[in-house]
Amino acid sequence: MWPFKKSKATPPADFTRGDITAKYDERLEYWEFELDGLEFHIREIPFNEAAFDWAREAAPVIRRLTAEIRTRVMECLQDWPCDKSKAEILCVDLDDYGKSKTIDIAFTGDDSWGDFGVNVIITDGKIVDAYGGD
Repeated sequence: MWPFKKSKATPPADFTRGDITAKYDERLEYWEFELDGLEFHIREIPFNEAAFDWAREAAPVIRRLTAEIRTRVMECLQDWPCDKSKAEILCVDLDDYGKSKTIDIAFTGDDSWGDFGVNVIITDGKIVDAYGGD
């Protein structure tokens, strides 16, 4: 109601453990942090400190499955007119890891990809799905 403004909520404070710091992105409404060259996301508020442990478990799984993941990404891009060599991991979503050990890896590329992206889903150390869309 005029002349009153809705007060903006204070964003959650950064959360640090050891050499890793999770920062909350207010615009996208998720926590983000980096580990082993990968960007991890989780939406839970307050921040679940176990996400750091989940990321430490997920990173080697992603590294071990790199060739198979790349194959699944290329299959999803088969009919898309883009530079497939520019495929790279955008982020790793850990929202379901605590419940089902599920990792959702989002891939993106250069401008030739437009809004197209590919997701690879890993559960219990195995690729269970891959899909692309814009």
